[in-house]
Amino acid sequence: MNFLIILVVTALLQIFAPWWVVAIVPFLVFLMRQTNAANAFWTGFAAVGLLWMAYGFYLHFISDGAMSDRIAGIFSLPNGILLLLVSALIGGLTGGLAGLSGQLVRRMFISAPPKSISL
Repeated sequence: MNFLIILVVTALLQIFAPWWVVAIVPFLVFLMRQTNAANAFWTGFAAVGLLWMAYGFYLHFISDGAMSDRIAGIFSLPNGILLLLVSALIGGLTGGLAGLSGQLVRRMFISAPPKSISL
C-alpha cells in the first residue's frame, strides 16, 4: 500500500511541484505509517525509481530517442537508455533515503514501550 501511495502522490505532485517533491512524499508516508527500516528504504526506492524510469522511457519513445541521446552525449554516456537507468537510480536513491529518514524520525519520536528485564 505504501508503494502505491508514494507512486501516485509523487506522480501527481511532479506535475506541479519541483523535482525534489520525490523526497518529501516518501518521508511523510513513512513518518505517518509504521514499518521497518529496510522496507521503508526499498519501498521508497522502488516507487520513485519506477516512476522516473517509466516517465523517462515515455519521453524517450515519443521523441524517438533524440532528446535522451543528446543529453546522454553531454554526459559522455553511450546512449539514452543508460541515461534513463542512471536517472532512475538517482531518483530511487533519493526516494529510498527519504523513506528511511521518515521511518527513523518516526522511531525517534514514537518509541516502543520499554521491555521488562527478567533475571
